[in-house]
Amino acid sequence: MIAAPHNSETLPNALDDDLCLGAITEEAARIVRERDPALLAAVEPYDSPEDLAAALRAKPQRDDEGIPCDGPKVAACRPAQRLRLFADDPNCVERSFDWMVGAELLDPTPVRRLATVETSNGLHVFPTEDGEPVILDPHTSRNALRAALFRAGRNALRNADDIATRRLRIERLMGTDETKGTRGDLARARKSKAAGYTTWVNGEPIDEAIAKYERTLAMWQAKLDELPRNAGPVRNAAPVTLTPTEAVEWISQLAEEPAVRFKNGVRRARNGARAIRGVLVGRPICVADVRDVAFVLALADREARHWGPAGQRVVRTCAHAVDKLDQAAAQQWLDERAPRNAPELRIGRHRITPNVPLLAALGRITGRLGTRVGIEALRLKRATMGVTPPVLSTIEQELNREGLSLGALAAPPPMPGTLRALTPEVLAGHYLATKL
Repeated sequence: MIAAPHNSETLPNALDDDLCLGAITEEAARIVRERDPALLAAVEPYDSPEDLAAALRAKPQRDDEGIPCDGPKVAACRPAQRLRLFADDPNCVERSFDWMVGAELLDPTPVRRLATVETSNGLHVFPTEDGEPVILDPHTSRNALRAALFRAGRNALRNADDIATRRLRIERLMGTDETKGTRGDLARARKSKAAGYTTWVNGEPIDEAIAKYERTLAMWQAKLDELPRNAGPVRNAAPVTLTPTEAVEWISQLAEEPAVRFKNGVRRARNGARAIRGVLVGRPICVADVRDVAFVLALADREARHWGPAGQRVVRTCAHAVDKLDQAAAQQWLDERAPRNAPELRIGRHRITPNVPLLAALGRITGRLGTRVGIEALRLKRATMGVTPPVLSTIEQELNREGLSLGALAAPPPMPGTLRALTPEVLAGHYLATKL
């Protein structure tokens, strides 16, 4: 179904785009209703609106330079917009018109509307299907158009009652004197007729041009008369509110489009979004998923700049919340799996539990004994390799000059037959040295 343009809803009776897109929408509805033969022939090769959109994206672009004789024009637009049906080199207005009429014949169920938004490349016209932007210009991203619609809606809410501004814009479109706006066009057409000219600059009869400007002037005057003369502006728009689930889904949608430009980007974006959703239900982020989660949040933060400061605040607040929730979920996971009681052995009615402090003390004693046994083994092995005590003394002296020391290894092994050679650690070290 072809519906009224977005601008008619967000800024009723205020923008010239309301009149321009309204006239284009009415023309689209007319040729669909009348089953124009040229339209039917142009749409016949396509099976779905998606196929039609892909074909329109592949066509080269030729901007409308405002040349009067460059194709049929929509006079309600200021300046008048070129509008050709399924041209080989359309601009954004013609692409949007072609897709809307063609898609309506292929599938009339969705609601389709036109919109004009401000982008980094200037004003851009595009269609929407059930509120979702349809990409017909390969150089414009879906996120940019979504953000532009969002900003337009908030600006409309903020300025919907600013009647003085709206009156001023319509008055300028009409023309403040006989040299400007529609009044100026009408005056020049009448002057040309009085001079004996029979055609206007675009080739149409001079009388038709005069009648067209008179109708346009009367229409804008009627719009101006509908506006109240006293009204106060609305200063603030409503705040942006999202539930945690809505914020995560929005971030996931932001990351989807730029992810396709990276290797395995779609899979990584899907995996990262799944991990973030898991945090909301208390499931900690797996170490293997951390990279994908960072990938999603980084892409979303970059794309959120289209929405302005509010969009970036949503992404960064969500990232901070995900970090805190992940820490809490990970701690809960560890607490649930930590041993609550010491191990025990049950035999009938008897219960045997280990003495944990004693086991800990035995572990420390074993560690110290093992260190001493290892040192004795190294001393004996060193002696068998010909490193005599005088050599050790010389090495130790040189190390001491540099602030270093061999420590316990500087002492020579105990002399065989002495009591020192009969200590347990020396005996164990001698056995260990024979195994090295």
